[in-house]
Amino acid sequence: MGVAEEAFERFRRIAFEGEITERVAALSMRLKLSPGLTKTLVRLGDEEGVSMGEMARRIGCDPSYATALVDDLDARGLARREPAPDDRRVKIVVLTDAGRALASEINRTLSVPPEAFSALSGAELRQLRDLLDKVLAATEAARPTAAPMEVGAVAP
Repeated sequence: MGVAEEAFERFRRIAFEGEITERVAALSMRLKLSPGLTKTLVRLGDEEGVSMGEMARRIGCDPSYATALVDDLDARGLARREPAPDDRRVKIVVLTDAGRALASEINRTLSVPPEAFSALSGAELRQLRDLLDKVLAATEAARPTAAPMEVGAVAP
């Protein structure tokens, strides 16, 4: 295993095991939301609206699952579908005020660092933050831009 794999394995364990996983599960149970709905609200929380296809891409799921998630959010009064301003055939997912408030609550809860971060000094935390900023910038630079889909086309 190389250094990059070792570093990522440790990051994965921090992000997807232990305290964070327990926090997401407790939050989902308290809010009566599936983890998929929780993730969708987090992803949509900072958006003014996103197409169904783009939403599926961002949360890493099949378009049919994205449709089910939006149906559930819509039924709960947390999101709605609106026609895209530039192409009325395309539907944009927009959070309602209640959806935005819930997304904000989820983000506040999930933004609390794990207790284990207290093992790091202030300088180490700044260094970790700066290194992760560098990785995030590279991730954004490598992300393909979404090409508009033709009407009737099937999403990959």
